[in-house]
Amino acid sequence: MDEIITRWATDLAKYQKQFQEQAEQVADWDRMLVENITRAQKLYASTVDADRATQEVERQLAAVEGQQDELSSWLDRYEQEVEALLSKQVGAGDTLQGPDQERERTYKLAERLSERLNDMGQDLTSMIEEVNSASANLSKTTKADEPISQIVRILNSHLSQLQLIDQGTAALRAKINTAQKAGSSFNGLQSQYGGYRSGTPGSISGSAAEDFYRAYMGRR
Repeated sequence: MDEIITRWATDLAKYQKQFQEQAEQVADWDRMLVENITRAQKLYASTVDADRATQEVERQLAAVEGQQDELSSWLDRYEQEVEALLSKQVGAGDTLQGPDQERERTYKLAERLSERLNDMGQDLTSMIEEVNSASANLSKTTKADEPISQIVRILNSHLSQLQLIDQGTAALRAKINTAQKAGSSFNGLQSQYGGYRSGTPGSISGSAAEDFYRAYMGRR
């Protein structure tokens, strides 16, 4: 009887030790599970925020592309009107005409183009700052091997596209400024021609008008 009781006591102590070890292991697993759930929730929230930011950037990119297409069409129209104006002003021999109404319309078109360029420049600046902020925030909280880092790379790609669009906008603005300077020079040309028509000094020949036209086309 003593041997049986001793064996039972020994087995009970052994099983208690095994149960304690298994209980501790289960507790560790449970703690790891809770931590992983918390991490998964944070990662999901970051992914949702990044996806929302990406969609907003794509929407703004589409809007900027639409504005750029519209601006390009306005610029094409502006160039056509300038060319038509110059072709009418610079004719054969010394025949210069002064369509003030067409020139005024062309100047107003140039002003509208400048306003559109300024608006696009402000929009691009705001978008670049927003993309920079989103990329910086995501870079601080992500690692290179995490899926969220792919979204950071996408945002950086969008930022590069925005910078290219900004450069294109600056080039368009420079082109419009060049055309406006040419228009101002043309104003002086017409004033001199007006003096010639009225018999006052300061007349100008047809060859000088042709030289102005060639200089303007060379700048383009």
